[in-house]
Amino acid sequence: MTAKLARFSWLPGGLAATVVLVIGRLVAPNSFAALENTVYDQVQRTSHVTASPQIAIVDIDPPSLAELGAWPWPANAHAAMLERLHTDATGVVAYTMPLTIPQGSDETERMRAALRLLEASNFDKSAQAQQLRDLLNTSTARVNPNARFISAMRTHGNVVLPVEARLGNAEGSAADLPASLLLQADEAVLDSAAKATIVRPLPVPFLDAANAVGHLLLTADSDGRVRTDLTAVNVGSALVPSLALAIAGRVAAQKHEPLNFSRPLELRVGKHTLTLGAQLRMRPQYFAPGSANGFAHYAYSKVLAGKVPADQLRDKIVLIGLTDAETTVTTPLATNTSAAEAIASTLSSLLNATVYARPVLTQGVEWLAMIAVVLVAALALPALGVRFGAMVAAAIVVVLAVAEWGVLSSTRVWMQFIVACVAMLAGYALYMLSELIRTANTKASASKDPTGSLRELGQTFQRQGQLDLAFETYRRCPLDAPTMELLYFLGTDFERRRQNQKAAAVYSHIATRDPNYRDLRTRRSRVKDDPVTREPLPEMPSSRQPAPPPSRRAAPVEEAPPYPGRTLGRYEIERELGKGAMGVVYLGRDPKINRVVAIKAIPLAEEFGESDLAEARARFFREAEMAGRLNHPAIVTVYDAGEDQGLAYIAMEYLRGQHLSHYTDPTLLLPTETTIALVARTADALHYAHRQNVVHRDIKPANIMFNPDTDELKITDFGIARLTDTSRTKTGIVLGTPSFMSPEQLEGRSLDGRSDQFALGVSLYQLLCGQLPFRAESMPRLMQKIATEPHAPIRLIRPELPEAIDIILNRTLAKDADHRYATCAEFAADLRACAPAPKPAAAAAPAEHEWLIP
Repeated sequence: MTAKLARFSWLPGGLAATVVLVIGRLVAPNSFAALENTVYDQVQRTSHVTASPQIAIVDIDPPSLAELGAWPWPANAHAAMLERLHTDATGVVAYTMPLTIPQGSDETERMRAALRLLEASNFDKSAQAQQLRDLLNTSTARVNPNARFISAMRTHGNVVLPVEARLGNAEGSAADLPASLLLQADEAVLDSAAKATIVRPLPVPFLDAANAVGHLLLTADSDGRVRTDLTAVNVGSALVPSLALAIAGRVAAQKHEPLNFSRPLELRVGKHTLTLGAQLRMRPQYFAPGSANGFAHYAYSKVLAGKVPADQLRDKIVLIGLTDAETTVTTPLATNTSAAEAIASTLSSLLNATVYARPVLTQGVEWLAMIAVVLVAALALPALGVRFGAMVAAAIVVVLAVAEWGVLSSTRVWMQFIVACVAMLAGYALYMLSELIRTANTKASASKDPTGSLRELGQTFQRQGQLDLAFETYRRCPLDAPTMELLYFLGTDFERRRQNQKAAAVYSHIATRDPNYRDLRTRRSRVKDDPVTREPLPEMPSSRQPAPPPSRRAAPVEEAPPYPGRTLGRYEIERELGKGAMGVVYLGRDPKINRVVAIKAIPLAEEFGESDLAEARARFFREAEMAGRLNHPAIVTVYDAGEDQGLAYIAMEYLRGQHLSHYTDPTLLLPTETTIALVARTADALHYAHRQNVVHRDIKPANIMFNPDTDELKITDFGIARLTDTSRTKTGIVLGTPSFMSPEQLEGRSLDGRSDQFALGVSLYQLLCGQLPFRAESMPRLMQKIATEPHAPIRLIRPELPEAIDIILNRTLAKDADHRYATCAEFAADLRACAPAPKPAAAAAPAEHEWLIP
């Protein structure tokens, strides 16, 4: 079940992201409109665009209504205003509210009735009758307010009137509107426009006197906010412009500039070409009433009374409109915007080309972003894991949101990425849920199958290139079919590294159960006959593993056969001193100065894959150089480093003595005073190295050399653990001897000198009592103990030890690095304060041995 879930780990994230995209783009395109509109409105609010200074608004406000009477006003009031505006030399004048003008007065009707009686009398041919007829006609014309209003419009010469319309394909036409007041457009533009019907036509004399007409439709979105302007509507196969576009047309005509629909969704206004949306909708920049960057407002009564200086209105576009609450609309910037203010915002955007648009290209970019999100959710998240996947998903959402905001605010191009953001979040959420389910199933499977965790640990080691640890882990598992399959592929990995002896050992282990497993016979024969296994330089282990427990007695070291004529670089190889976890140590001689050296040779080509070899080689020489700069009496001196015959080597001083691992046998323990003194000296050396920004990473008794005859102490293998840690591990588990690793090293976190301090504390514990503070039957259990469980107090094992030893060990073995000593120098000082000066080593010290690398 777990394997199947892992195999289809791409499905949850990809499926969730795809479902969101299908819903948000195809099934219910407006499902995320509220989020998109929130971004759009916020950009409008933070915009620094300034309204066109050409536009002024004359408000029919409550004080004007109180002075001039209740609305609607007679035509005389409008005529008087037009006469005043003509006197002030204004530009275009437009009414932004329906013109509902009351009919003529009773006096006018009485004069018309007298004129009709005169026409019906018997003396209609007389000279007196003609004089009476002329007198009545002149008086009727003078008291007719509509005639005065019409005359005022003709005198001004730039008046735009509104027409009331409603959306819908009802019966109706624009036949009553003069053709000169309509927009000329082809069939494609007419088909793109929304269909509408004129509700209340204006009187024909008004239309004849007007210079342009425009509809008053202000349509709101689903949330009640007006964000667009219908630049034109289709009324009976005629194109009626919006009031703002009609005014812009008059301004363009005065400047002899074009205003037309160049394409169905493109409007040319003078030198600018504006991109429109569906139904010829335009997205203008709105302005809040009374804002500093908005429009100039004047009261109707003050303008009519001449209280507004003429120079403030000269050549301006004057919009006349009501300010009562019944005629206000909600825009992205305010909830109490008058119709005049909204129309003025649209007109300003037309004149200044400050229009928000969604060109066709934006939809292509949006689809690319959404496809990328699906691919990331399906393919990248399983590869990155939950933690890094969360970081990547959050980064993508932030980048898309910032991109939408930044492009919209800087270029007014609206690319809508909210759907992609939601898809990314949904994809990660479902992927994380599936991972939680898979992890729970894995734990359940592991609890049912005790060997399952061991197999997984072995696979982890194998993926990291720690093949020896993988083999050791697999050998703890029952030799069943799953384990045999893992071992088979482990053997092939050894073959690829040309470590045929180890491959042969793996295949032999499989053969104990089934000698005919797959092509096992062929592979065993091939690795057995491979001449590489018979090279003079022996095969070197490729992974670090704990040294085997020392024997009860120190066995004499058998000299390896001599290597006549063999060299590494300029050094002559005399014999093998021992095999180490990362290579072989040879006794060599520098012929130039006749100096005996110990040469540690590491086969980088076998230890590292091709992709990591160059990095490993560079790391090797950097770490060797860093170790060579360390100059301390308790740190082995590095003379040289190089590469020859495919082997990287380090030449260092040749030492005699034993590794402290020899003294961890309970029967060979050093005196307490000597052990404490040696560990304090080691801590001093580590403090020096840490001040040079060098962390050992693999402190253990096997890497500390001691000669009891000369009381010489040396720390070895600086830089080697760092080399493998950086170049071979990719998933967080670092190399080193697991029993001596700090909790932060097991977790793959960054290390400092306090990690070496923890390892030295484990070494002190083992040297004092002959056993490790953390022991377990399996590697996972050991790691768990080191990370979470306290060690057993050492005085329960050796009560005769000083009481302060428990306090010191409790501090150095703290799980949290912040609870340990700040430096190894403090550790050394407490050790020296704990015990008197060390006595000379007892007779139990072993005979002199040369340097062996465990």
